[in-house]
Amino acid sequence: KTTTAEERADAEALKQGTASSVAEGECESSTLDDFESVDISPSGTFKYVLIEAQDPQGNTKHLVRGYRDSEYHVYAARPTVEKLRDMGMSARVLGGGRLKHAPQQKTLHLWGKSHSFGREDKSVTQSVCQEFYPGYKVTW
Repeated sequence: KTTTAEERADAEALKQGTASSVAEGECESSTLDDFESVDISPSGTFKYVLIEAQDPQGNTKHLVRGYRDSEYHVYAARPTVEKLRDMGMSARVLGGGRLKHAPQQKTLHLWGKSHSFGREDKSVTQSVCQEFYPGYKVTW
């Protein structure tokens, strides 16, 4: 599905709001460990994004987010990006695509790109997913 004017505006707002850096010490009670590296729908084919999160100390973590009910990539990214921001961390959506999650076959397949955020480095997404799902075959 192609993007709409509303989705493009939402994506631009998300990009603008997450580019700022965070001041030292703003995030004392929360850490990147509070965020699972992968949070996706339990099965099916859907849009996903790769997010780079950073805490005030400069530590980074890659997060994969994808949900069957997210019509556009921005809506897969927004809840996590907003939560990171609320906790004093910064985030950048590196790109996205589509993902097929077949839990019975223990496979994840990644492909495509996000019209709003572009194509991320699939090898990074593959690595994050493979570490989270060690018994799966993750391809792109």
